[in-house]
Amino acid sequence: MSIGFESHFRIRAGIGVVTICLFQAIAASQTCSVAVSVRDGGGLAITGAAVRLGSGSIEAGLKSTGLDGLARFDPLACGSYRVTVAQPGFDEVETEALQVSGAAPVEVSVILTPKTERHDSVEVHDAISKAGQESSPGEPVRGQDMKDLPSRPATVADALPMLPGIVRAPDGSLRINGSGEHRGALLINKTDVTDPATGRFGQTVPVDSVEEMNVLKTPFMAQYGRFTSGVVSVETRRGGDQWHYELNDPFPDFRFRSWHMTGLRDTSPRGVVNGPLIPGRLYLAETLLYDFRKTPNRTLPYPFNESKQETVNSFSQLDYIVSSRQVLTSTLHVTPQRINFVDPQFFTPQPVTPSYRQQEFQGTVIDHLSLGGGMLNSTASFQRFDATVGAQGTADMILTPTGDAGNYFSGQNREAGRYEWMETWSPARRQLLGEHDLQFGTAIARTSNEGRFWARPIHILDPAGILLRRLTFTGGDQYDRSDIDSALFAQDHWNIRPNLVLDFGSRFERQTIAETFRIAPRAGIAWTPFEGQNTVIRGGYGVFYDRVPLNVYSFERYPQQVVTDYAPNGSVIGAPLTYLNLIGTAYKPSLLIHGGNEPGNFAPNSATWNVQLEHTFARLMKVRATYTDSNSSGLIVLQPQVVGASAALLLNGTGRSQYKQAEITARYAWRKSEMFLAYTRSKAQGDLNDFGGFLGNFPTPLIRPNSYALLPSDLPNRFLTWGRVVLPRGFQLLPAVEYRNGFPYSSYDVLGNYVGAPYDNHTRFPDSFSLDARLSKDFKINSKYSLRLAVSGMNLTSHFNALAVHSNIADPQYGSFFGNYNRRFLADFDVLF
Repeated sequence: MSIGFESHFRIRAGIGVVTICLFQAIAASQTCSVAVSVRDGGGLAITGAAVRLGSGSIEAGLKSTGLDGLARFDPLACGSYRVTVAQPGFDEVETEALQVSGAAPVEVSVILTPKTERHDSVEVHDAISKAGQESSPGEPVRGQDMKDLPSRPATVADALPMLPGIVRAPDGSLRINGSGEHRGALLINKTDVTDPATGRFGQTVPVDSVEEMNVLKTPFMAQYGRFTSGVVSVETRRGGDQWHYELNDPFPDFRFRSWHMTGLRDTSPRGVVNGPLIPGRLYLAETLLYDFRKTPNRTLPYPFNESKQETVNSFSQLDYIVSSRQVLTSTLHVTPQRINFVDPQFFTPQPVTPSYRQQEFQGTVIDHLSLGGGMLNSTASFQRFDATVGAQGTADMILTPTGDAGNYFSGQNREAGRYEWMETWSPARRQLLGEHDLQFGTAIARTSNEGRFWARPIHILDPAGILLRRLTFTGGDQYDRSDIDSALFAQDHWNIRPNLVLDFGSRFERQTIAETFRIAPRAGIAWTPFEGQNTVIRGGYGVFYDRVPLNVYSFERYPQQVVTDYAPNGSVIGAPLTYLNLIGTAYKPSLLIHGGNEPGNFAPNSATWNVQLEHTFARLMKVRATYTDSNSSGLIVLQPQVVGASAALLLNGTGRSQYKQAEITARYAWRKSEMFLAYTRSKAQGDLNDFGGFLGNFPTPLIRPNSYALLPSDLPNRFLTWGRVVLPRGFQLLPAVEYRNGFPYSSYDVLGNYVGAPYDNHTRFPDSFSLDARLSKDFKINSKYSLRLAVSGMNLTSHFNALAVHSNIADPQYGSFFGNYNRRFLADFDVLF
């Protein structure tokens, strides 16, 4: 006979939800046992959590949870005990006294939630937690570590290049594993917030709202979908038990030239408020960022080298504790933005650049319910993405080998949206040849995209100013596209033995507008071969599918391009050629992809596998070595085609790419200091005419024949290190060092066509090296206020990191590199309440 009851609990800091289920059998045995299961809010086991069992002032045992999230105390003298669970980044939990008796083990289930209370000083634990229990863990970064980088990032997107595998390309876009943003996924509290029109990330949340950011390059858990290159997952901060206020970067930065102030450079004040609206019940966390920047480009002279950007970024979160079994979380993200002179540089000076205005709204309501020993998460979300792209004037765009003139050629108005409902159910752990943590989920989303795209003529001139080609545009109409995107997944986190875990499952996706049904099987393994669990061997294989952005299906309503060639004497060569905008097919019989042979039946996918070895040395240093191989096919590319007098720009699903990466990362922690180091050896190659360069916010003016080559973001070698070093007298040093090979570039002829092999290893920018550092110190003003003063130095060695190259063979300066950001310093301070 067993007796079940729910015990009361208390949490030492922040908000927590703990469900303790005790199952006792009445027996006459003199020894007992306790098994403590530790999970996060998503139902996943937590490895390396410190579990203490105590009776009064006597500690009966201290153990760490294994890969299965369990800590077992056996044998144990029967009696009354308290269980305390601690894990870096989570609130510590202590149960009330438990009466332990009988022969059957007492099972205690604890759910940890992330820390919610901010402190003036940042605590870095001496010990590094043991290897994660998942077969494909990411590399988490705390929000505070992001804030304190020398570059002082304001949003998640600003901080992403600090992680291996993510770089900012020369055009300013983010590249994940060598691919563009539209092939990745951005999750805020596990909710997809990518733009349904372009697939890009858009405006991300302020760093002050971030509890933890994690980049999952190969997540073999079936719960993740709608990507082929990687997942950026962000968990936001919750309000704490005490009211907390921050005012970060309250004063503007001024521009000084020759020791004279010449105006405002930028300002990014950020206010943070969090605390209990109703103590013990309702908590608020609010971050408001105003960001005004004048970003210079050193390839142009001042003051005609600046991009001017103004952004308001507000993120609000409410957490309501309904009961010990239920928590409701709601968030609202509002971020209007205006940019004038988008990315000016030597070849596209300010008058040629586009202007940009956007408005984003994102709201979610999430219900966390502990039910039947498991966890049910229900999420409803809405998103709105409105964008307008314009030019500096109405002049035609002029392209020459030595630089462009006129005004940007295209513009668009767009309104896109998404409404989504998700359910995820993690039942209680099951016993069958080991322990099974099952998870089932479903999601359905309606997306929409309506707007209009227009374009003006483009003139291609030779160095002498003679017209060689003229591109004009005809037609074009309003577009209005919508889609229903649904998914179903099931996965099992199978603890075969305490040192062996198998993750396997499958995801089933359907995108109605593409008329395809896709099956994505995945499997991964984690094995700790030695006692102590300091060494973990992981591996896995999975199939992943991209969502197809709605701009792809709007392409047929874009204006059609008309190409007219001219002889040196000004006469027309042949008849003008009109290119139709067509959407092709990608149908290939497959066991995993099902659909009809219809235009637009795209299913971009990747098959990825990896192996990983991880070892923790004396709980102070964790080293991880990973090899990843990803092969993508069915990618959407834009291909010009000419057959006789007929021509077309064909969007088809025949593109492919390949990414190989060997990576070594290390984290070393001592006292209150910590350093992160990473070396990446990689190769990225694929089709160059990915649709993202032509159907995004700022399409390129020329469409060249497609070619398979190294990708523009290919980096064979990259070394990255950053961290925090606590110095005497309360000083903190935050260094950041990056060394990498230069990006490849392509040579062009006078018409803008490729010359030789594009993006060849022999045509690369010089190697880049940057040493940045930030030195800060907190000063206590009184019991309520502290002042943090800091000075940051960028590119302290003044290494020449070229920004541009003369790549047109008709340019007299062909092959020369230029532009560089020299050593510069910045002082700032934060007010802590």
